[in-house]
Amino acid sequence: MGKEVVLSSKPVTFGAFAALCAALVLAASGCTRTMTQVEKPGVSAADTATGTGKANAAEAVRVSAEGAEAAEPSVAAGRDGTVYVAWVEHRGKEADVWLAHFDGEERLLAPPVRVNPDAGKATAWRGDPPTVASAADGAVYVGWTARDEAAPHASTLYLSASRDGGRSFGPPTKVNDDAKPGVHGMHSLAVSGDGRVYMAWLDERDIEPKEADPSKAPSHMHTESNRVVYFASSADGGRTFSKNLRVAGEVCPCCKTSLAVGEDGRVYAAWRQVLPGNFRHIAVASTTDGGQTFSPAAIVSDDRWELQGCPVSGAALSAGADGSVRVLWYTAGEAGRPGLYWAESKDGGQSFSPRVALAEAGGRGTPTLLKGEGGGFKAVWEGSDGDTPVTMSVGFSGDDHPSEPSVVTGGGALPVAVETTGRLFVAYIGGGSGGHSVWLARTDAGAGSGVGAEPSAGVYHGRGVVKAVNLEKQTVSISHEKIEGYMEAMTMDYRVKDASLLNSVEAGEEVDFTLEDAAGAASLTGLRQRSE
Repeated sequence: MGKEVVLSSKPVTFGAFAALCAALVLAASGCTRTMTQVEKPGVSAADTATGTGKANAAEAVRVSAEGAEAAEPSVAAGRDGTVYVAWVEHRGKEADVWLAHFDGEERLLAPPVRVNPDAGKATAWRGDPPTVASAADGAVYVGWTARDEAAPHASTLYLSASRDGGRSFGPPTKVNDDAKPGVHGMHSLAVSGDGRVYMAWLDERDIEPKEADPSKAPSHMHTESNRVVYFASSADGGRTFSKNLRVAGEVCPCCKTSLAVGEDGRVYAAWRQVLPGNFRHIAVASTTDGGQTFSPAAIVSDDRWELQGCPVSGAALSAGADGSVRVLWYTAGEAGRPGLYWAESKDGGQSFSPRVALAEAGGRGTPTLLKGEGGGFKAVWEGSDGDTPVTMSVGFSGDDHPSEPSVVTGGGALPVAVETTGRLFVAYIGGGSGGHSVWLARTDAGAGSGVGAEPSAGVYHGRGVVKAVNLEKQTVSISHEKIEGYMEAMTMDYRVKDASLLNSVEAGEEVDFTLEDAAGAASLTGLRQRSE
């Protein structure tokens, strides 16, 4: 651990303000926008949704069945540029895990298939969705949990394998090897280049049940006994698993684990550790022998986040070669502003660089961390536009200067993402007839990356009413009409390029303005009281 690196304070731009709207810890949000859903003729998935917040908003197809209550998406890239999406459909206490296979144009390659062999026996919730991964030999693996009726809240962790491109699944393999009914969840899945399958999860074996004091936990956080991280591996394509290995104890019970395999074969596991005083910080350990032993866990950053409950937000990992791994996580500790941070280790997870603030954001769900072909990284997470969840992304590398956060798609609750063949695919929960549906959106992988792209400015004109002027931050809040070719009608804070522009307007006045957007960074170059 080291001293925190904090990015220099920037005036609020379009992307940054959208990220600010996402922060759950902030009580106020001045951002409102209308999202629309449209039909897309000729798409086999039947329905589409288009977020209209920006000109490059992604178009999405419905993945789950129309009319079904669907949630908990997961996504993985196939070896041939295709995409696999897993999700859960709920019917009261019953649930089923499904998988669909799409080509690079979001067209279904085969009818969706149910993963769990016994209908209705699966279980999942927003903190513990199924997991999906593909192997170099074309095999597709889905991790999922089933209800165990032998004890309240008990579950069993399974892995199912498809060896025909997701068209069918063989009998599932039980992963946890304990006989006593209990909780086995918050699992993660990874496959190495040589086909080994790795799984990690939170377990309550040998734990005395106890409840945290709910009066000291925020209402949106879970309060229950801490868990233990367990790990297992398979060397035969998921047909059998190794003896379960205990990795760590006193783990935050509702924050998902994470796994990643480096180019050197080292396997990394991450979780949120509960430290004395109820500080909840991200920890990482690694193994170089396929999971027979793990290195001592290292705390990534001393965030000083003290709370009684569980925030239901784990870490994301991206592993490279020669013992390098990057970690992305959410925190709201006293050490800095609530939001997303990243840090890097170059010694196999034994120590980490000072954390770097990436984006002010809320902590709903676990973020996604993607590594691009050019060496840059991209973070994807759930933001908000007023009461509407949206999918946000930001690109960054190692120079501590990320791009501005941008909206990938509207309606993006609990998004998960993957990049393949130069495209970004995001699966998320959105609206559907009679409930929730799972959607898949596709956009250019370079959008919002800020890595290796030259800024190109677009000039737009708008009109609206000034809501507030902030001379100190050199921003103006405007409730404006639709800006043709740029965004729908909304209330937004804008930076002005010249602070003197603010001297000529006051709250309540109707104004005309000129807006310049360079690679997602919007600012006003003209602002004047509207003439009659």
